[in-house]
Amino acid sequence: METEKKTIKLKSSDDVPFEVDEAVVHQSPILRNVVQDCPDPEHKIAQVKGKILAKVLEYCEKHVVVFVDGGDDSSSSSSAGDALKKWDAEFISEMDLSTVYDLIMAANFLDIKGLFDLTCQRVADEIAACKDHKEIRATLGIESDYTAEEEAEVLRENEWAFD
Repeated sequence: METEKKTIKLKSSDDVPFEVDEAVVHQSPILRNVVQDCPDPEHKIAQVKGKILAKVLEYCEKHVVVFVDGGDDSSSSSSAGDALKKWDAEFISEMDLSTVYDLIMAANFLDIKGLFDLTCQRVADEIAACKDHKEIRATLGIESDYTAEEEAEVLRENEWAFD
């Protein structure tokens, strides 16, 4: 007996509408609770803009099988897991850092652990690829709070850390 898939209507903070399967929404404890507790036909996600909610839902749709099945109990799940890891790598690498930052915030707010981990790892990889603090600042768009003299003093005091 086949069960009918229930679709959920979501709306982003900038009023972009989305319609997704219930299983997609259930990957987020926050969204699951909103849908269960509120009988409205459409649910506004006021903290997430449309561009970012689209990415969140794309991630959740791709991961819905893993979430619903819940395990790797066959050899086919191993190849599916490898394909999913490849998809994750492509998904996250094609985004600019600004989008990744917004996705971190959305994944944290919506409590989607896999997406949160993936986005944080991307930022960590960007930092690890930098050669020094100046490159990290440039990559992440961080301005120095120190004057040139203060920075030179800090570098001199902590010279051992840069060997």
